[in-house]
Amino acid sequence: MAGAAILLGLLSGALAERRPSVAILICVSMIAIIGLAVAGDRAFPWAIVLVAVAPWYPFIAQTAGVPIVRERVLCSVIAAATLAPWLWSLAIGGPRTRPSRGALLAGVLFGGLAFLVYQTLGSVSALIGTQIVGFLFIGVTFLCARRFGDGRGWLAAGFGGLLLLGLMGVDAYLRAPSYRVGYFTGYPITYGALVVGLLPAGLLFAFQRSRLLAAGLAIGSTALLIFSESRSSWVAVTVLVVVMVILQARAGNVRALAAVGATVVILATLIVGTGSLHHIVEQKLSTKITSSQSVTHREFSYGYAFNAIGERPLFGAGAPGYSALESAKRTNIGALDNGYLSISVDMGLVGLLAACLPIAVALRVLGRCLRLGVTPGLELALALGVLGMAVVTVFFDSFYWFQIDLLLGAMGGALSTRVARIVPPVPRSSTRLALGAAGVRRAV
Repeated sequence: MAGAAILLGLLSGALAERRPSVAILICVSMIAIIGLAVAGDRAFPWAIVLVAVAPWYPFIAQTAGVPIVRERVLCSVIAAATLAPWLWSLAIGGPRTRPSRGALLAGVLFGGLAFLVYQTLGSVSALIGTQIVGFLFIGVTFLCARRFGDGRGWLAAGFGGLLLLGLMGVDAYLRAPSYRVGYFTGYPITYGALVVGLLPAGLLFAFQRSRLLAAGLAIGSTALLIFSESRSSWVAVTVLVVVMVILQARAGNVRALAAVGATVVILATLIVGTGSLHHIVEQKLSTKITSSQSVTHREFSYGYAFNAIGERPLFGAGAPGYSALESAKRTNIGALDNGYLSISVDMGLVGLLAACLPIAVALRVLGRCLRLGVTPGLELALALGVLGMAVVTVFFDSFYWFQIDLLLGAMGGALSTRVARIVPPVPRSSTRLALGAAGVRRAV
């Protein structure tokens, strides 16, 4: 740290003389890297979450805007958030294990897709874009996250990220109450997906410390999701609640079921009793929705995507973003309203397989929990977060928003090392016998 401080002082002094803005940027970056390095293994989830929730876009807007920083800088931040903690972990040592066959295949798969995109676009500079880098870093983040399989810091990072999203959401609403909340993440649906992805981890962190804190967090997050006016996020939360109820019922956790039921009743009462929230929900669920622009564009998206996938099923157009350009030519919306169709048109079924790797891991974890009748906290929090973002992707091109890609890859990678740790519960009689045997051995 002393050496880094000396280097930072000399570098900032030299740059401040000629380019103060560059000096400030470099100093902030180095301080962040040093701080995350000191945090140890907890640095990885915190780096991912902080980059995902940071306001990279105009704070108040009515349409999706361009980032407020240069795209090259933003791509560098994406790479640093994933690779800096990983490289630091390698440098300080720790457990080293041979990569599994699945991890090697995932690396080969994403490496081949990167080479395919390079061949299609024809230059390395063309790869430097948030859409392309975000998609490719699903695999990079997934593989790097496997080194941090202990999951230390994920619950605290989820709570911190959710708190930051909440504070920024409240600020945006107070500045412009008539606008949708969440444009500072790029688009309100992106904001909703990030809230849904971090909500299970944040709620578990809060619940372990105070039930009142958890209740307040749930109520505040629900209000923010409603003010974002993202119907897909509402659907995702509903799916998460249903899945949680099924898992807790299978495990026989009566207290957890009662807590979930009480939370749902309280939230429904608040929505019905609060005028502004009730008006937004009623407006979004009115009969006019069947003829809205989003619904008609979704019909176009499905028709166009199925035809394009039929023509080039394996590798698609070979470049992320192709379907968005084609949609902009044919309609006034530059995106397909389904992330799985978008990536299938752009990168084919092979690209879809690669993008869905973290989602497949999360589904495997949830299936194992259901089969064994267990509810491990950390594993469920991460798996439900991935599932929530996967549900939003049914209605949104999530794979082209780097914030969602980073969370998907990081959570899926951490989960991939914890599947084997989900084991059947030990019967109480067996526990007593084991304790009794241990006591006999001590006596002997």
